[in-house]
This record gives sequence, structure tokens and C-alpha cells, in this order.
Amino acid sequence: MKKSLVAVSVVVALGVVWSGASWLTGKKIEDNLNEYVKNANSELKNAFPDSGIELQAKDFKRGIFSSDVNLVLNIKKGVKNVGIEPNEEVIFKSNIDHGPFPLENLKKFNLMPKMATLHAELEKNKELEKLFDITDGKSLLNLNTSVGYTGNLSTDIELIPINHEEAQKDGEKNVFSFSGAKIVAETSRDLSSFSFKIKSDELSITTPAKNEAIILKDINFTGDNKKGNFDFYIGNQNYNIGEITVRGKNNEESSLKGFNIASDLSEDKNNLNIKLAYSVDGMIVKNINLGSGKFTLKMEKLDGPSVRKFTQAYNDDVAEALSSNELSSDVTTYAILNNAHLLFNKSPQLSISPFSWKNSKGESMVDFKLALQNIPENKDTLNTMPPEEMIRTLVQDLSLRINIPKAMLIESIAQADELDGKDKATAEAQATLSVQMIAKGGEKFITDKDDVLGLNFNYSNDKVELNGKESSLHQFLLDNGLADSYDGTDGEQNQHDETEKPVAE
Repeated sequence: MKKSLVAVSVVVALGVVWSGASWLTGKKIEDNLNEYVKNANSELKNAFPDSGIELQAKDFKRGIFSSDVNLVLNIKKGVKNVGIEPNEEVIFKSNIDHGPFPLENLKKFNLMPKMATLHAELEKNKELEKLFDITDGKSLLNLNTSVGYTGNLSTDIELIPINHEEAQKDGEKNVFSFSGAKIVAETSRDLSSFSFKIKSDELSITTPAKNEAIILKDINFTGDNKKGNFDFYIGNQNYNIGEITVRGKNNEESSLKGFNIASDLSEDKNNLNIKLAYSVDGMIVKNINLGSGKFTLKMEKLDGPSVRKFTQAYNDDVAEALSSNELSSDVTTYAILNNAHLLFNKSPQLSISPFSWKNSKGESMVDFKLALQNIPENKDTLNTMPPEEMIRTLVQDLSLRINIPKAMLIESIAQADELDGKDKATAEAQATLSVQMIAKGGEKFITDKDDVLGLNFNYSNDKVELNGKESSLHQFLLDNGLADSYDGTDGEQNQHDETEKPVAE
């Protein structure tokens, strides 16, 4: 009997302790939630300064073991360009299980102590009525977040499968099909770092009556980022789609296989370095295999504070256009060009290497590098500079190397002609003639050696080297009709070096 009383007493004591700990945890969660919301709004304001987008925690109802809250995303100013009216809201109906042993975790026999777990779903309202029609009345996403005692978040998001038909004005139907997606994210308490993984099997939009379709398969996105010195998230991101298929009229089909975009943003004390790499493992158009390609762009030694100013100015211009229903490609282009001078501060470097395309006959390669001078403080002077002075002012070093096998180029031109309707034999014959004309007509700038068309150009310290021949910058521009002679006559002395350097292999 005594043992039974002791056992009961222990259970009751544990229950009281757990209840008290859960209640205290619930109180702490409310404080932490406000901190998360504050940090999230700070990031939203940095990214969209004039949009008025704000996250709010409303109707918090705290219990002993769980609490309820609505997380509301409010678009205060609206976005006329996409039909979002001012003060439209997206509501996430959320339930929070308190730690140290959240009930949701206990159901899964997970006994690791946590501050809380949160489950959230979209709540149907007027703004989301169309979305809920598409998802047959279900929340598009189910979000489950685990909150550690350090405040870090581990989140699993499930996007539900969708199969939706919609009639068009002409009576035909479009079918939107989505296999669903899994998203895993890790976020620090202050949002200074985050990582994510997104995986989905398939997404498609089809018009069955016309047998037209756009299909994406094997979607995998990943990222790992942290806040850097200049208030940018640095790190790497990778976006991969296994296959993209477009089917059009007459059952003509085009596809990209192994399409990948990778980005890497790094920094040192003063500079940002950006690397963007694009690749495709295969391109097929109308059953013609066009080959595979790679393109890597690097921007290095970008002045961090100047890039920050560029980003803020660009975001301000775009946000203003969005709020006034004037966003267009012209507006975004203007926003870039109007602020582009900020990116040229402190002598940045640009390179494209490799830029290649490979087909069954060979592989072409382009390698480009450019090191800039520090841009003049009075940028208006650039508008009146002649080409020669502008090059000396802006360019420190420049190099361009191109190698294109003639057989590969013939194949590419012939395939383009085949796609335009020519038969293969005619296309190949005309492509061969075109390449011969290119080689002959471009003798001034390109080499033709071992059936490879090439160009090797370098500029540095006022000297130009083209395919092994060296001259001054002025003489090079003069030879190509881009500069006047020093004395205004045609009698200027030749500034070519008498020696000729061997062409780099």
C-alpha cells in the first residue's frame, strides 16, 4: 500500500511539475513569438522597403499544455500590378504545443525536450477563396515547426497534391497538376542564418484538347545561408530540375534535361564575390539533339557598401512602381541602369568562364575576363568621353579567348536550319559554306588552325594583343576606325610592334 501511495505521489508530482513547466514555457513562447515576428518584419522591410508587408501575431490564447494564435501576413499598401488590394490578409491558423515535452512529439515517441512545436495551416478567407477552390477546400500547406530552447526553428512544410481543371473563355480546359512538395528548413532565432531543401516530383499545365503542355519533373532546390557583413545573406543555393518539357502545336516537343542554376555569394572584410553557374545536360527540339552547355559568371571584389546602396535603390524603384501599378520590364531596366554605377566602385572584376556548348561534333569554349578601374567621382564626364579615353578610364585589364571547332559550328548552324524546315543534306551543305565564309571574312580578327576558329585578345597597360600581334590601344582603335590619328591626318606613325608573338594554344 505504501509503495502504491509513493508511486501515485511520484506520478502526481511529475504531472504538477510538467504542468507548471508547460505553463511557464507557454508564457515564454508568447515573448519569443513576438521576437520572431519583429525579426521577420525587419527582414521584410529590408527586402521590400515601400511595400508595407507586415507579419502580425493576433488572438494569442495561452493554455497550460497548448496555445492558439493567428499569424497574419498583411499587405498594407496592396500590389495593384498583381491585383492585391490594400490591407489584404493571409492568415495562418496555428496551434502551439508547449514543452518541455510537446504532446505532438510524444505522439511520435519523440522524447527530446523542446520549447514547443507549432502546427499551422492556411485559413480560408475572401482573399484566399480562389486558392481554396483550386485545392478543393484544403489548406495548400501544412507547416510543422519545432522550437528548441535556444530559439532555433526546425520546420517541415508539406504542400498538398493538386489536380485542378479550369474552363477558358473559348470553352477549352486547362489542367493544373502538382504532385505536392516537401520543404525542410532550419532557421536561427534571429534569422541570421537559414537553410532549406525543397523537393517535388512533378508540376504540369496542360490543355488536353490541343495536346499542349508544360511539364517540370524532379524538382530539387537547396540552400545554406547566413547574414554577412553588409546585411546580405551569403552562402550557396542550388536549383535543379531534372526535365522541362514543352509540347506545342502538331505534337512538337522540346525538352531540357538536367537544368541547373547554382549561386555562391561570399565576402571578405570589404568585398562581395558572386558566382552564378548555369548548366543544361541536354537540349532536344523537334527530336533534334542540340547538345549541352555551361555558363559561369563571376563578379568579384564588388564593394560591399556600394552593392548595398544599389540593392536598396533598386528595391525602392521597383516597390514604388508596384504600388502605383506601373511595374514593367522598362521600369526594372531603368532601375538597374540608373543605379548601375554603384556596382563599379572600387575596381571590381568580372569573368565568364567557362561558357561552352557541346554537340556531337565538338565543344566550343569562350573565356572572358574584365578588371575595371575605380569609376570617376563625377560620373557625368563619362557621357562625353571618346571611346579611347573611356577605355583608359574604366578598364584595367581585359581578355577574351574563343575556340570553336568548325565541325561543331557546322553542326549547330545546320541544326538551326533543320528546325526552320530545311532538309538535313541541304542544311549541312549551306552550313559548311557559311562557316567557310566566316573563316574567310573574319581573317582580320580570327585564326583558323587545325580546323578550329579562334580569337585571343588581351588589353592591359595601354597595350593590345590580338592573336599574338601587339600594338598600342590607340593604334588598335585607329586600325578599326574607332579613333582619330594624333595629328588629325592619315600620316600617323605605325605603332605596331615589329615582332609577332606566337598565338597561345
